[in-house]
Amino acid sequence: RRDEGGLDRFATSLAEAYVGGASVDWPGVFADTTARRVDLPTYAFQHQRYWVEPSAVAGDVSSAGLVSADHPLLGAAVALPESGGHLFTGRLSLRSHPWLADHTIHGTALLPGSALVELALRAGDAVGCGHLGELTQETPLALPESGAVQLQVTVGGTDDSGRRAVNLYSRFEDGPADLPWTHHATGVLITEGPTVPMETGLGQWPPADAEPIDIAARYPSAAALGGVEYGPAFQALRQAWRRGEEIFAEVALAEDMRSDAGRFGLHPVLLDAALHAVADLTADDGGGRVRLPYRWTGMSLYATGATTLRVRLATEPDRPDGVSILLADEAGHAVADVAAMVTRTFTAEQLTGGRMPHESLFRVEWMSVPAGSSRTEPDRSRWTVVGPDGAELHTALESGGSRIDEYDDMGALLRSDASATAVPDLVLLPFLTASATDTVEAEGDLVFVAHQATHRALDALQAWLADERCADARLVVVTRGAVAAVPDEDVPDAAAATVWGLVRSAQAEHPDRFVLVDLESLEWAAEAIGAAVATGEPQIAVRGGGLSAPRLTRALVPVASQREVVWEPDGSVLITGASGVLGGLVARHVVARHGVRSVVLVSRRGRDAAGAVELEAELTEIGAHVVFEACDVADREALAGVLARIPVDRPLRGVVH
Repeated sequence: RRDEGGLDRFATSLAEAYVGGASVDWPGVFADTTARRVDLPTYAFQHQRYWVEPSAVAGDVSSAGLVSADHPLLGAAVALPESGGHLFTGRLSLRSHPWLADHTIHGTALLPGSALVELALRAGDAVGCGHLGELTQETPLALPESGAVQLQVTVGGTDDSGRRAVNLYSRFEDGPADLPWTHHATGVLITEGPTVPMETGLGQWPPADAEPIDIAARYPSAAALGGVEYGPAFQALRQAWRRGEEIFAEVALAEDMRSDAGRFGLHPVLLDAALHAVADLTADDGGGRVRLPYRWTGMSLYATGATTLRVRLATEPDRPDGVSILLADEAGHAVADVAAMVTRTFTAEQLTGGRMPHESLFRVEWMSVPAGSSRTEPDRSRWTVVGPDGAELHTALESGGSRIDEYDDMGALLRSDASATAVPDLVLLPFLTASATDTVEAEGDLVFVAHQATHRALDALQAWLADERCADARLVVVTRGAVAAVPDEDVPDAAAATVWGLVRSAQAEHPDRFVLVDLESLEWAAEAIGAAVATGEPQIAVRGGGLSAPRLTRALVPVASQREVVWEPDGSVLITGASGVLGGLVARHVVARHGVRSVVLVSRRGRDAAGAVELEAELTEIGAHVVFEACDVADREALAGVLARIPVDRPLRGVVH
């Protein structure tokens, strides 16, 4: 090409020809060079958004009947006429409030307790209760890496003494409409508090007779020992001194955060940083439990918009886990004080705070469905019942005045000499097995009953599908207690549950031919079965007079993942497909990341596979004992031999297949 005659153009054209199917002598191309083959990633390439994100500032909310909360963490407010209370709402995310990403514990971004205090004070100020009598943090508010959380601050009506209750809630924004709210904090707002201190003792700075504290390693040690990581935004502690039981500190916002200080009462970063001067105030006990601010008592705010503060912390002799706090501006004038702030231990599970839908993890959830119209209900005056379990259902239907046509099995209904006889539009096939009445006690008996029920169901389904007369009819499989359709419900009929699994498979291959109905009891059986069939749902559970159908929903998981479970280092981990790129990556991961010291790598070629020797050397250098096994995992006997050869002193602890 014109103006493209160099070697780069030649190499590009060669690559294009190769992609198009031409044969290229690549070893010759890269001869006398250091070029080498590399493995491509086995995962999708990471994407990064460059779109301009919307501002966290709320727009005009008046059209929704709300008023602006005029606060960086809150968007709108509305009065509640029935209780005399108020509701404040907001939306928090690491995109709209990026500075919150600089407050993490064990890798989880948590809203600091100081932000909860700021929210409560702002809500109190709006309703004329400018002092915080008490605020207790129940569950830390974890922020997801992507997405946002909805925030609600509720303020109750006044009691006889003029006090108001305040509560803080959140839930994941992209969750279902009925996703429950997580309760994070509860407290009391009061109208009267202490007057502004005329003398703080912080006018002279640094304080007289105070010894400087070396804080150079304060933030690195907090991350290493306590799991608390403070990013640049929260590294606001500038200097610290000690005088007896008192600790003095100076904290200041970063330059790029000072412009927003006026929109807060007291910026959460400043109040949080005031506690950083106490080295052991938050500590990890080694089990993932961390001490965090838990209860704030007697807090008053005297001035707003501070960007730099002088701090005095005083520990209480009888409360080593608590301090009193006095905050002043650079002239020594009082900004805020806290009578007592007490910490408590939060577990790793509590630090995950809240639940959100998982992107690729789903679960079956039974949801209420409306009843069908009367036109779609079957004729209750006459039923056809097939199978040996029909006696109990026969009695229940007959007691309701219905006429019953009963057959011992599907063969009797579809006998060959009755080929001209039409099959009823609806046929009931009950499986009310003995296991549902607690008569099956031994595990072996239960297995036998389950196998017997499943074989009988399979025979009936095959016969039904083989007869052309059944093409426009529906076979209704009736069970009792075969599925858990409501929370905490047991499955008393395990044998019938296996029948559900079989029929569900048949429904996938033959839609609209089968209906599964699980009853709570046989009382009002005709009405329950009729209503279930009328919904048109392939699977229905009747509970408490209501109808429920299974739906696939995203599973709810903690907003932030819990700390990783470490593999037991004294055992072996077996990895299949170990000769591939992915198998090698997994082997490196469990050894380097989880400390596994014995791996059994299984592949068809074993140690003779390409790259096996290099992988063995790499893992051995890290400190792992490596065993290669040539085995087809589909060969049951060969796989049993592999498992038998795992040493007793390094027992099998995990399998990655």
